[in-house]
Amino acid sequence: PEILLSCIELLSRGFYSGDLGPSTIVGSAAFNLFVITGVCVAVIPEGEIRKIRDLNVFAVTATWSLVAYLWLYMIVSVISKDMIEIWEAILTFLFFFLLVAMAFCADKGYLCPHREDAASRRSSAVSIISSEMDKEDFAAAEMMLRKEHGIELTEEQIAKLLGEALNGPKSKAAYRVAATRELLGGKRTLRPSAASASFHEAKHQVSIDAVVPIEPQSQQVGRVSLTSSTSPAPDVTMAFTAKNFAVKEDVGTLRLRVRRSGDLSLAASVDYSTRDGKAKAKLDYDPASGKLVFNAGETEKYIEVAIVNDNQYEEEEDFHVDLSNPWCDGTASTAVLGSSGSVRIVIIDDDSPGLVGFTTELVNVTEGVEDKIISIVVQRWSGSSGQVSCKYFTEQGSATKGYDYLHAEGELTFDHGQMSAEIPITICAKGRYDHKEEFRLIISEPGGGAKLDPSRDGGAEQNICTIIITADEDARSHLDRVMNLLRVDTDKTSLGHQNWKEQLINAVLVNGGDDEVEAGIYDWISHIICIFWKCLFALVPPTDYCGGWLCFFVALGMIALVTTFVGDLAAMLGCVTGIPDSITAITLVALGTSLPDTMASKVAAIQDPYADASVGNVTGSNSVNVFLGLGLPWSLGAIHWRLQGRTDEWQERYKDLANFAELNRGEGKFVVVGGDLGFSVALFTGLATACLSVLVCRRYFLGAELGGPTHLKYITSGVMVLLWILYLTFSVVQTMNNLGPCD
Repeated sequence: PEILLSCIELLSRGFYSGDLGPSTIVGSAAFNLFVITGVCVAVIPEGEIRKIRDLNVFAVTATWSLVAYLWLYMIVSVISKDMIEIWEAILTFLFFFLLVAMAFCADKGYLCPHREDAASRRSSAVSIISSEMDKEDFAAAEMMLRKEHGIELTEEQIAKLLGEALNGPKSKAAYRVAATRELLGGKRTLRPSAASASFHEAKHQVSIDAVVPIEPQSQQVGRVSLTSSTSPAPDVTMAFTAKNFAVKEDVGTLRLRVRRSGDLSLAASVDYSTRDGKAKAKLDYDPASGKLVFNAGETEKYIEVAIVNDNQYEEEEDFHVDLSNPWCDGTASTAVLGSSGSVRIVIIDDDSPGLVGFTTELVNVTEGVEDKIISIVVQRWSGSSGQVSCKYFTEQGSATKGYDYLHAEGELTFDHGQMSAEIPITICAKGRYDHKEEFRLIISEPGGGAKLDPSRDGGAEQNICTIIITADEDARSHLDRVMNLLRVDTDKTSLGHQNWKEQLINAVLVNGGDDEVEAGIYDWISHIICIFWKCLFALVPPTDYCGGWLCFFVALGMIALVTTFVGDLAAMLGCVTGIPDSITAITLVALGTSLPDTMASKVAAIQDPYADASVGNVTGSNSVNVFLGLGLPWSLGAIHWRLQGRTDEWQERYKDLANFAELNRGEGKFVVVGGDLGFSVALFTGLATACLSVLVCRRYFLGAELGGPTHLKYITSGVMVLLWILYLTFSVVQTMNNLGPCD
């Protein structure tokens, strides 16, 4: 409206500049920046804050808002006093495109290489939402929203967030339309949303409870005295009863029998000692050494060796006991070792490590609203001695690691006597409606003597457990309700209508015929007052035609019609009451054009998580109003008077200006008296700098532009309103001091 008011005023006055359009732009900028910002600071709920998210864009628009009004002051009061040159007007108009380009570059991150652009800053849920989504996509989007905003979201809140993501973030225009309709009893378009398996039997094992002679695996020769076939027969022969023995590890003390033969009337003796094989002294057996003494008539003696019984599984191990130094009485008597002068003892481990395997080969997991950790049990049976281990890792199926589940890999260890262990697996909450995904958990490479259960899936080399992720039935019905709410909410918030008939019906009925909102007295009064305008604007074509362009241009025409009416009404009101147009513009007209913005910003400040839609747009709007609202009409005016030249009417109108002689020289000039306008612009620029400084301080010290501690937000709001009152007071006083006759 401010832009069209300046253009219409110029054309209606025969290309002579007026006070209403430019002053309305400055007055509206003052109200927007001071009052709207103050309101937005104060209305934030207790204990909450709102900060501007796109600081780069805000920095660009805020800087340009100051540059715009500083430039305006320079061209009307300094560079070319009281007139606008063609180059000044065109440059003012071109500043609009420069502003848009810089804001776009800031939004895309081009001005700050390390900053993410707006698209990448949108939530992951927003990035995947489209109108072609199926239920699986909606389920995934819902899960992403819960991760981003909290799992405690209600169905109504999820529907609202999905709707915002589907339709895009609400713009300032949407909030303005909603505020206008609420003020005038129209259809509400924005409402806060209430938005196993059994185990195997033990395998049959052969039990060895005593010392058992076994066949030799290799021929071992001890330190023995062998008799030659040509030697005389010995008097005494001493040897073990067998060359090889096997004993269980838990036998305790092993007794090896040494037998002598020959002349039993002689006393005899033999030395003995143990010798390591695979079995090691002190670890697997207690070393022993000594002398066996056979008295006359004794035929047998025993060597005792203690076997160490540990809990660690070991393969079969062996050690040796050797006889040496055989001796007997009598100077002519001889003693020798028999063929079994050395014995090999094999220790058979009684510590069975057992088998390991999954308790079940198939696990069904129901997805939750949060990432969940499940425990897959690996069982140990048929023995539990010693520490054993196995490697484990996950393998993709239809489920994708990092998206459906988190990859797991490592080593699982069972301590002695431990019969089961668990592998933690994280199932990602991605949102599912009906799909199932599966992946596999595999154990392999058993250690410590354990073996994998060969009867399980994967066999003796690997055991495989298949994990299937399914959707939650409750979540499925919940998502159906959310989608229903989303469809209802989308219907209610649609700004366009399918046909003119529906538009006309909504225009005639209070609150647009919305049965859910009970019309109050204020709704009825405002509806009756505005029903003519509602019916008139219902003639604007719906957005269904020509891609919305027909609606756009016809709506602009309607705005121009209302703006013309408001402009004439404001001029007549000022003339009747003796109030100059410049004062009318910065008060009544500025209030009228900015009131819907105030309500829209108030709603946006409360409902939006950021301050961009409420405060961030103010600076950009103020800049655009100058560049388009003055640059465009002033370009037309400057070109018109350059082409037409000075006329008698032009000279009569401006003959009382102090610098008329200068203006009356050369080509025709587009005159814009900079007195009151220049003062108003300069005053606003200074106060705007103070206002933006307050916002910068709030962001630096409080971390947000809006809200915060109660006393601080009300102090800030009061300072903002005070700045507006100062602007009005000094501008009115300046204008009244220069008051001239009413036209």
